[in-house]
Amino acid sequence: MLEKIKLIPLSTVNAVPGDQLITRRSALHWSAATLIFAAINSISKASASVKPNDTDLKRIARDMTEKSMQPSSALATKQQRLTERRALDIFSSATVKSAMAKTLASFIADPNAKLADQKQLMQQSVNEHYFHSSLMAASETPRSPAFIWCIALPHQWMGLDVPGSRFGHDNTDNAYRIAAIEPTLQYKITGHFAGPRPCDFSICVLPRQVGDDIAADVKAIIAIDEIDVDAEGYFSITVDASATAGRRNHLCIADGKVLFARDTLANWEVERASELNIQRTDGPTVDDFDATQAVTRAAALGATIANFFLKNVQHGMFERAPINTIPVPVPSGPRGGLTTQLGTVGFYTLNNDEALVISADRLGARYLGIQIIDMWMVSYEYSQHTSSLNHEQAVANADGRYRWVVSAQDPGVLNWLDSGGNAHGNVLMRWQKLPAGIDINNCVSAQIVKLSALREVLPPDTQYLDAQAREEQRARRLQSYQWRVV
Repeated sequence: MLEKIKLIPLSTVNAVPGDQLITRRSALHWSAATLIFAAINSISKASASVKPNDTDLKRIARDMTEKSMQPSSALATKQQRLTERRALDIFSSATVKSAMAKTLASFIADPNAKLADQKQLMQQSVNEHYFHSSLMAASETPRSPAFIWCIALPHQWMGLDVPGSRFGHDNTDNAYRIAAIEPTLQYKITGHFAGPRPCDFSICVLPRQVGDDIAADVKAIIAIDEIDVDAEGYFSITVDASATAGRRNHLCIADGKVLFARDTLANWEVERASELNIQRTDGPTVDDFDATQAVTRAAALGATIANFFLKNVQHGMFERAPINTIPVPVPSGPRGGLTTQLGTVGFYTLNNDEALVISADRLGARYLGIQIIDMWMVSYEYSQHTSSLNHEQAVANADGRYRWVVSAQDPGVLNWLDSGGNAHGNVLMRWQKLPAGIDINNCVSAQIVKLSALREVLPPDTQYLDAQAREEQRARRLQSYQWRVV
């Protein structure tokens, strides 16, 4: 068995030069984030028969984010810890637990509950919806605003054991942060890209919380291409109700109550979320958190988000096209999503001997990502399972197209979308920042094939992995994910 690993803070680890981080896909490689492979290699030397399995990797993940860990990530702020601590109190309240029971009952009454192996997924979804709503209730302090990391996997850090807060078919490549604002107040956002910039970065203005009877309803947006950044990676953005009128580094919040920031991280091994802060500029900072009101708010918001996304997004969008098909992508903005994005969605049901083969063109986009999500609107585990693959993580074929394989059991393909053994789910694809005038016809297709016939369908240059290589892929992925977070 693995011995418990005590990791040192990232601030004490010497940085690895960027050119050493780029290695061939089949090789084990290091990043500055962790010492995972030191542990794995030491085990291999002690006993060649011992290999890290899923249980071992989960233990490593827990050790890496143990409660005593003091991360150096831009996500691990003092305000983040305060908000998470308040959210934990809200989440444990009788009022919230009662609302959770009602939402679970509504999920159980849904037709999708009759699919196999859904009980645990439903309970997990309810838990994560309501911890997210607890986080939002704890963060709705526009007179003492802060960008709060949310829509995230469970994590242990800074003395806290924090549940997951995923919902709404979350993008596994995004570090999401939300700040509450008032349009009558004035703010200043300051930020810093400390290393390689994210593949994409944006801050949207929303009229209310995501899922509060809206998918997003973006009122204004500022993206990375519209922000002047100095030579050291620092930037600032003025935020108030005045019209932007072509000004750079300004965001109009005349119709807003929420700022929704996304760092899209394509290369998990080198890209990290930006440092992001917000403060009032027109008056003193006042902690306007009210614990009693927050409990009531969290219970109501959790119910609204779960009901809205199940009815309008899961059933209304993902299950609209025929099963096991992927429609042509459409702009995400009119659906309430990111206005600089094209997306397509679908859902699937597979027998144990079947696979869904999806083929797509990148279309010259800055970012292309595909992921599978459970039927209750939560991403399948992605820190060590390849339930999502973007253009940096997947391998394209010689014709320039990407091909991914969705299946409950490992098909031996590098581009495997791994649900952890579940045969039912959703597919979501995103293209961000496409060239103007691009032809999207025939850019995506899908077909059901028998696992035994995969090699007949896939191009001859498809990359395959044996069991050991799959373990290495998972270990690298876990290592890279921790680099994003810790």
